[in-house]
Amino acid sequence: MATYSGKQFEAYISLQSDALGTNDVSGTLYKMRLNQVNDIDFSAGVQLAQVERTGQRALRPTDHIAVRGGGTYTWSFSDYVVENEAFLQLLLQLVTEDTSTSATTVMTGTQATVAYAEGASTGEYACVVISSPDTDKDRLMHSAILQELTLSLDPNSNGGRLTASGTFFSGFQPVIGSESTSPDATAVNFTKGFFDCTTQSLGGNAVLMNGFDMTISNPAIRNGFKVVNSNNGEPDGYNRGNQVNITGNVSVKMDDNSVTMIDNFLAGTSTNISIGDGSAIDFDIPTAKFTSHELDTGNEAGVFINLPFFATADGTDALFTLKTT
Repeated sequence: MATYSGKQFEAYISLQSDALGTNDVSGTLYKMRLNQVNDIDFSAGVQLAQVERTGQRALRPTDHIAVRGGGTYTWSFSDYVVENEAFLQLLLQLVTEDTSTSATTVMTGTQATVAYAEGASTGEYACVVISSPDTDKDRLMHSAILQELTLSLDPNSNGGRLTASGTFFSGFQPVIGSESTSPDATAVNFTKGFFDCTTQSLGGNAVLMNGFDMTISNPAIRNGFKVVNSNNGEPDGYNRGNQVNITGNVSVKMDDNSVTMIDNFLAGTSTNISIGDGSAIDFDIPTAKFTSHELDTGNEAGVFINLPFFATADGTDALFTLKTT
């Protein structure tokens, strides 16, 4: 019997160029070098029910119903230390639907509702491949939406390098079998992180940050039931029109500039949050609202303030602007 190591599994992601619902790999596959590759979560892809019937007090084997159809599937990744510029920009394109991420990534208050239709190529969706050492047990989760992406800058983790975590979603049944498409040679050409971010400010005033993270949540919901790829109960498409949420946390050293943030929190005042190097990595949240103000008095390096926030925008104003080049 074979024995496998978790290090033998790999994850590949592409921008799917084929129509939504097409169950093969298309687009350039990028290798996502992770510490650990999670499996696809199949649990919501099967409709389960236990039906109690008279005649005996225990459930019979036939009283358990399992129907594979009408479900959803997710795949999550965490602590990905960003190393490739094009792949980072692909993740941003998938979660924001901004197709110009090679310049800057922007989401505004007028983020459009997008209807993804099976058989059409509208929207931004991916192929997720889990490569297995048991070659006929590879996984392909096609037509996948990146529902959520978290970007973190932590000086105490991974050398301060930009780190990403996220969750993909699909309403279509993943393919389990042999997937032989080779990934692109993913170059190490993006090594920016916290220590490159020489500009750090709140409300236009310079501060000393001790960490920053931002989560982009742009979910989709499957709709309808039809036969696709000979599978019953597949979706007619997705609706990506629910609330967009941009949330995060910034930790700053307590000083004359940052101590006034308690007034902004208590009054609900909009505050600009900015961290970057002015060229290759820049986060800018123009009108953030703080949801708490927490003093960290147990840090040996001094007193810090944790400021959880969410982004707001009116009309075409930006929720955030992000540069990763």
